[in-house]
Amino acid sequence: MPLPRRTLLALAGLALPALPSRAAGRVPPFPEWIGRTARLKSDDGHARLLLERDRTGMITVRAFFLCHPLPVLEWRIADDGLTLTYRRQAAISASRIIEGTARIAAGGDRVQWIEARDRLAEFEGFEPAEAVRACA
Repeated sequence: MPLPRRTLLALAGLALPALPSRAAGRVPPFPEWIGRTARLKSDDGHARLLLERDRTGMITVRAFFLCHPLPVLEWRIADDGLTLTYRRQAAISASRIIEGTARIAAGGDRVQWIEARDRLAEFEGFEPAEAVRACA
């Protein structure tokens, strides 16, 4: 007995592997982040990062349930394109400066973010530069 066309289409759809939420699950090297807002998600919450061509930028974080767009005072990308070091203003005190490092983790599917402590973040893609001021 032949199967109805809808059944065949549904079975074909079930046979396909699940599609990743981003292209091949890979985090692009940091030079590709320049001029675009990167969306990041960790257990601590969401962040958006914009690296400007003049080696400054902005990071927007959520702290104490408030959205904080904070200036990145300076940043540097290592020659391999996989490590970013930066200095940014603190969310709670504008006079306090935070030094941080971000590394594309082995396997290239996450970002290891190191400031006061070490955490892993998922790269969720890019948005236009002006999106950096919005909290997710």
